[in-house]
Amino acid sequence: MNTDVSRRLYLRLASTLPATGALAGCLGGKLGRSPIQLGAVLPLSAEGFLGTVAEHHRRAVEQAAADVNQAGGPLGREIELTVEDTALDPEQAKTALETLSEAGAVGFVGPVVTDISMVLAEELPNEDIFAVSPSSTHPALVTAGLSNGTKFFGRTAANDIQQALVMAKVLNSDRYVGAENVATVYVDNSFGAGLADTIEANVSGDVVASVPFPTGRETYSGEIRQIEESGADVVAFASEPGNTTVLEALTESSYDGEYVLSEGLLLDEIPPHMDGMYSASVAATNTTGAIELEQKLNDIAPLAAYTQHAYDGLFLMALAIEQAGEATASAISNNLVSVSGGRGQTVSVDDFERTTTLIDAGRDVNYQGASSSVDLNKNLEPLNAYIIEQVNGSAITELELLRASFFEGRMEQ
Repeated sequence: MNTDVSRRLYLRLASTLPATGALAGCLGGKLGRSPIQLGAVLPLSAEGFLGTVAEHHRRAVEQAAADVNQAGGPLGREIELTVEDTALDPEQAKTALETLSEAGAVGFVGPVVTDISMVLAEELPNEDIFAVSPSSTHPALVTAGLSNGTKFFGRTAANDIQQALVMAKVLNSDRYVGAENVATVYVDNSFGAGLADTIEANVSGDVVASVPFPTGRETYSGEIRQIEESGADVVAFASEPGNTTVLEALTESSYDGEYVLSEGLLLDEIPPHMDGMYSASVAATNTTGAIELEQKLNDIAPLAAYTQHAYDGLFLMALAIEQAGEATASAISNNLVSVSGGRGQTVSVDDFERTTTLIDAGRDVNYQGASSSVDLNKNLEPLNAYIIEQVNGSAITELELLRASFFEGRMEQ
């Protein structure tokens, strides 16, 4: 019999028995009905859009834990979830990580923002805890949390190199903009700067202006003046959802060029000033899992950006633990690629009971998530298909599908 399968079956059987001293001593005190500690670190006290994102992420992670627990839990053990507030403060984030580590957590969903992810990624190997970010997309995170061959940081959101390549295609191609002079306008943080740098490295035209903008201001006259005077044919606009005040102001200025937007900026209700704008968007997967999660969280619909990614992060960690036969950070890391892709049996949202049956029978599984197919690569990040879109009045028109093969061999930048 397969040794790994035997071990999983033994662990599951052990979880149904009293946690006797002999059994606990023999197997390191990890068995019995002791819960598996997982967590989430989110900017729960942040104001505005990010606060909403954090609250929706919390609900998604709690839902994933509830779905897994209702199916018996990984290795027959319950997930015990601890949610910590990072605000937008690196020091508070470090405190949140310490709290999870002291609680015995082996993994958590988060952080949300790139700056916090970069800070915590350095601490993960020492704390022996795995993090899966639902929304930190900076290219530099591709090697984050790597120690002695084990990667303690992954993500369910795509690397920004993908959307930068899509935006560059729109900027370069005569089918779309075919720009000779490009200006980048980006939010002044690690996410915005990283995305702008990658766009600028991949455009064929001249970059005539590179303009960062701070958040929280009502007016951006200085930034707008730079664009007006730049002679740009097109603005490549890089920002997080909910942070587009400067974009609206720019459309009301004397600048009359075109616009290419980063992912997630097109809302359900399209404002008039976005008419004609292009966007790079992850190809929507209107799968059973995506629909089911929206139904489970219908009281907070429409779901904030990356909420589905948060659910997928927790569920994938539970799957990795189940397949590994042990609840450790390295076990999660070493099994995420296998459970998220390949040619195994397809499982999705709230399919944990079926998953345990398949894994106990020695079958491979392939999680198709609420956010995407979530096929993680060796860097523990997904390679998604993207769509080039354009706003036409109050509607969005899909212009071209770029499959994952478009990005293969182009992600090392």
